[in-house]
Amino acid sequence: MLGYLFITIVVLLLFIFTYQHVRRFFSESKKQQTTGLSGYYLVSHTYEETNHPSHYYGVFQQGEHSYTLELTLQLYLQIKPPMRGKLVVQDGKVQSFEP
Repeated sequence: MLGYLFITIVVLLLFIFTYQHVRRFFSESKKQQTTGLSGYYLVSHTYEETNHPSHYYGVFQQGEHSYTLELTLQLYLQIKPPMRGKLVVQDGKVQSFEP
């Protein structure tokens, strides 16, 4: 009986810690706060979150680093991934992206 209780607690803790880790991983990787980021980057893809109001995001890569940053509607429509260009970021939002 004590063995079943121990196994149940271990499995329950395993699920709890796994859930917390996965949730933290997705929340951190989705919206990273970057300030003063600039340089030449590759836009690998863009996507839209359809919450009210809609938010637009682009995934920018340079070497091994990848950043998910918020875009304006104008930039979202202008950028056609994959595309390379000069990126300027301020307060976690893309100010300009010039191919």
